[in-house]
Amino acid sequence: MTRIAHVTDLHLLEDRHDGRSGMERWRLRYLTFGRSPCARRRRERAQEALVRARMTDADHVIVTGDLTEDGVPAQFEVLAEVLAESGLSPERVTLVPGNHDLYDDGRAFARALEGPLRAYAATSGRGAMTELRDVLIVPVSTAVPLPVTRSSGLIEQGAVERLGRLAEDPHFAWKVVLSAQHHPPGRHVIAAWHWIDGLQAPEAMDALLARCERLYVAHGHAHRSENRSIRAGASPRVFGAEAVVDGETTVRLYRATHGRLLPEMDVALVA
Repeated sequence: MTRIAHVTDLHLLEDRHDGRSGMERWRLRYLTFGRSPCARRRRERAQEALVRARMTDADHVIVTGDLTEDGVPAQFEVLAEVLAESGLSPERVTLVPGNHDLYDDGRAFARALEGPLRAYAATSGRGAMTELRDVLIVPVSTAVPLPVTRSSGLIEQGAVERLGRLAEDPHFAWKVVLSAQHHPPGRHVIAAWHWIDGLQAPEAMDALLARCERLYVAHGHAHRSENRSIRAGASPRVFGAEAVVDGETTVRLYRATHGRLLPEMDVALVA
């Protein structure tokens, strides 16, 4: 059995962000509307979530996007500090970007993996994967450069094809193949809202999930816990977790065994 801890949507802020001006100030006010803009409080929540993930003795921790509030370099430096202080070794952590992580710069996450997050590049960079006894963890980016008024995502066709090859590779025949991504697969019921907030061109991923029974998805973005089946009557294979920034349970724990991934426990925030 292999245990995976799932943390998502940290929305970290840099200290002294109130010193911003112009469009950067407006952007941050827009993105933090309805949530506390206290950088210290957000850091504390992220720190507690990551420490609790470590304390579960999970074999690996996935952090599925919106690591930062708008992807400025100082926020990725805060993330690197929080990860280091959590006591988690970098080889046990997979990071993926969300839409918030690219609002400042379309290459912000890639640049962070070359800078403050370089210790995590082996598990989180383009083309990376982590093979454990019962699961193969594949980071899949859904983040694309967008204006701040949109929050949708997109998986490149090449990434979907790679997932398919891994999920059908006989070398991994007894393992769960877990796509760690920010946006959930599928469509919103309301077409206009899907254009604003959903995973664009979802058909290829949906078809892959329908074809490959060992392929699972762990996602963020929705800020709520989710267990979703691909078809009626089937076991859930799409899992979402509550957001660290404003959720009550900040860690989801899964166990992988015999080609299946099963939710095991939700860990509540104490502070």
